[in-house]
Amino acid sequence: MASPDYRTAIIEPSAHTDRLAQLLEFEGITVGRFVRQDLPELRAFGPDLLVLNHMRLRAGTLPFSAAVTEACHAHPLTLAIVAQGDEMRGVELVERGLDGFIAASCGAREFVARVRAMLRRARPAPPARATDSPAMSARPVRIGELDIDQARRRARICGRELRLTEQEFQLLYFLAGNPGRVFDRQALLDAVWGSDTYVTVRSVDALVKRVRHQLRAVGRLDPCVETIRGVGYRMADLASADSRSAV
Repeated sequence: MASPDYRTAIIEPSAHTDRLAQLLEFEGITVGRFVRQDLPELRAFGPDLLVLNHMRLRAGTLPFSAAVTEACHAHPLTLAIVAQGDEMRGVELVERGLDGFIAASCGAREFVARVRAMLRRARPAPPARATDSPAMSARPVRIGELDIDQARRRARICGRELRLTEQEFQLLYFLAGNPGRVFDRQALLDAVWGSDTYVTVRSVDALVKRVRHQLRAVGRLDPCVETIRGVGYRMADLASADSRSAV
């Protein structure tokens, strides 16, 4: 089976990122180079991954990422390139919504491996055989007024679509797919970020806060993400709550 035509967009290119782009092109990955004013062209390009040159974007890194998420039909994953020695800035960017970061001093193999891992997350390969049963992780989820379609990366509550980053979507989908079950922060970190990025368990707290804000923004208190003090988080099991209130 042919490999997917992965598309990576490098934002605010430089001589350094041009060398990295050549590595990706050698690996058969389609690469586009854009500046922050190229939003219409970027939307037409349809990237699976944004590689954001934070050394040039600086304070514009997060706003630009949010603008692309709003403009593109599919929500690309985001990887920031930060200056050597500025790894804590990279952690901050991840905690505020980006999907990963990598230092500019990284080696060629590390960069290509990181990009390939994120592209596989952005657009997983289809099953090898038509007879394979669909993965359980791809099933639609409904809890209360919340509907989540994982295959289309779409979440709606009371018929209104939620504008979620990829991380926010994955956390909401994971918790809603397991209502009432408590997960510690490490389990949620593994479920949302996997093992291919540098984040800490406190990133989970920041992500939960953003998801709660999204749910409250549409004026709904349920379904809600509950804090289990000293343990972690869970999605309220509305069915169980309804059955208890009916007794």
